[in-house]
Amino acid sequence: MIFVKKNQEDSSQKVISTFLKRVKKSNLVSRKRKIEFLTKPPSPLRKKRKALQRNAYAAKKSLQEKLSNV
Repeated sequence: MIFVKKNQEDSSQKVISTFLKRVKKSNLVSRKRKIEFLTKPPSPLRKKRKALQRNAYAAKKSLQEKLSNV
């Protein structure tokens, strides 16, 4: 998170320009764009494996709950 505090003598334009400089220097925007446009969407096989892992975890969790209630 980027914060800029306004001093008594600073104008609003000065605060905005300081904020924009800090954002540019931190490289947040370019990293966000890189992640947004350059990452591949998950393949169907990866989606299937992920779903199988979720189901296996849910089954294991429900079995543990059943055994703990008995």
